[in-house]
Amino acid sequence: MAISLTLFCISALTFAQEAQSPAGPDPTAVSSERLGETMNRLCELPRFAGSIESLAAADFAAEVFEAAGMQVEREPYWCYLPRQTGQSLQVETTDGSWQALNLFETGFEEDERTLRNHVPPMHGLTFAGRAEGKIWYVGYGTENEFRELKRLHGDAFHGGIALVRYGSLYRGLKVANAEAYGFAGALLYTDRDDDGSSRGDVLPKGPWRPSSGIQRGSVYNADGDPLTPGWAAKENVSRILPEQAEGLVRIPSLPISSANAALLMRGAERKLGPISTTARMSVEQNSNLVEIQNVLGRIVGSKRPDEWIIIGAHRDAWGFGATDNGTGSTVLLETARVIGEAMQRGWRPERTLVFATWDAEEWGLVGSTEWVEQYREELQHHAVAYLNMDVAATGPNFSASCTPGLVASLTNTCEVQAISVPKNLGVPGGGSDHVPFLELAGIEVVAFGFHGGSGVYHSAMDTPYLIEEFLDPGYLHHAQAASFAVQLVSNLAHESTAVDGRMGWLQQILRELDRLPDNTETEEIAKLRLQKEALELTLRIKEGGKDAPSSPAFRFHRSFLPESERSLLWRTAGYGADWFPVLKNAIQDEASAAIKNEALEALLKSFKRAGR
Repeated sequence: MAISLTLFCISALTFAQEAQSPAGPDPTAVSSERLGETMNRLCELPRFAGSIESLAAADFAAEVFEAAGMQVEREPYWCYLPRQTGQSLQVETTDGSWQALNLFETGFEEDERTLRNHVPPMHGLTFAGRAEGKIWYVGYGTENEFRELKRLHGDAFHGGIALVRYGSLYRGLKVANAEAYGFAGALLYTDRDDDGSSRGDVLPKGPWRPSSGIQRGSVYNADGDPLTPGWAAKENVSRILPEQAEGLVRIPSLPISSANAALLMRGAERKLGPISTTARMSVEQNSNLVEIQNVLGRIVGSKRPDEWIIIGAHRDAWGFGATDNGTGSTVLLETARVIGEAMQRGWRPERTLVFATWDAEEWGLVGSTEWVEQYREELQHHAVAYLNMDVAATGPNFSASCTPGLVASLTNTCEVQAISVPKNLGVPGGGSDHVPFLELAGIEVVAFGFHGGSGVYHSAMDTPYLIEEFLDPGYLHHAQAASFAVQLVSNLAHESTAVDGRMGWLQQILRELDRLPDNTETEEIAKLRLQKEALELTLRIKEGGKDAPSSPAFRFHRSFLPESERSLLWRTAGYGADWFPVLKNAIQDEASAAIKNEALEALLKSFKRAGR
């Protein structure tokens, strides 16, 4: 009887404590109506990175964070983002004169936003200059296609202009390939078979790209400000010259519409080779530095203030940017509001939460990379996880990817939200703001969203009209995404939520090591040494005890970051990614034995660090 009474008293005390605890964030508190209002507020003006108009969205984000009870931080950087001040494309007619093509998109009366404030048809961080020559169709602009073109035509295309179809490869690599093979300029177009009339009704009657639509975008083959590689682009820091910067293309390029591509093709079949068209193109720029601004909101954790959960979405766009990335920014701001409502009830996250809206992502992950470069040391000590929201709600289909340490939290959130867990939760590829957190700071990352099809990517027609008429009437999918985000953030805010990717990383490492080439004795020995280290570390973690690593589990990947360098495990290029990049490059490039050994030893040292 005494035992039963004791248990009753303990149970009653626990119940009383729970009853007094303020309720945490409520995932059902998200508001579809408020999400729609947020989207339209964000899209009042274009959010072209560094423009005066974009400051309105920065101010709005700061207002939301402040109203939610967060400490607001505004972090400026001065970056090399040349503004296109002029562009032209002309074709030679049969009588020897030149006909200028209209490079701008055509809006429609049903959506007044499409009729104004167009960002020039441009590629971010392309080369300013002129080119004149025969047009050559080069397919998707892959290395194999250029190689085949050379086999068929020798060097006849040198000095020509490459007509490149979007798809299959990041646009910056397409232009870089054209440059490497001797072309003087490049024109990139989106084919109607990919996201135009072949897919369905085009705007304004359907969600697909009309024939005048173009895809803007960066052609920079690196991340961050080009002139401050490895350090933050604050106002008065030292800078390298543009000609010294890696990743910049050295030929001019322009995005054009499928209608203009058809004019250039003149009915020719889409096959590698010359087209009976001569053209000349020009790109003019103002290369003065541009100020960009990240806006962040911080809530200091009640129990683990030194452990940070970071939630980010890029705020900038190639115009009004409703899907890219008004969706992610809208969902992030709604999540912040729901978190703020819980704080007003007295709830506090046990870990510190940092909400971030990044600037200049569209130019090459610039805002997020500069912030990570500035705070890399602090992030390596404090950051537990980074959640990225980019194009978060454009349809009903849920998808997600994450590093091993966040598989458990993502799976748990899916189960609570009654969503099927994606079968493949692989490491996210390139092209968004999770990259610097993973590759420069070694942080576990996750990306998710609800997706559907449309043809407005980086177009002047990416406005709320598209969402409200076709992709997400009533903002129901946005509400799903925000509810999911609130649930996931709440889960990670608990100090008891483990972010442990060690075994997952090691399983992946062993699988990828099996795929490493071992054509020579040196390569075979290197592979065996790495497998031995990975297996030994796996056993030590499994067995636990005094021989197990003592470093926090969420810092596992940080062991594979040499000082001031990127990850030795995983590295992206454009939208793609690869394992063991330094070692693989040394093997594939048939580097000297010394270089191969240096790459091997760096990985072996990383395993030793991970085991401490």
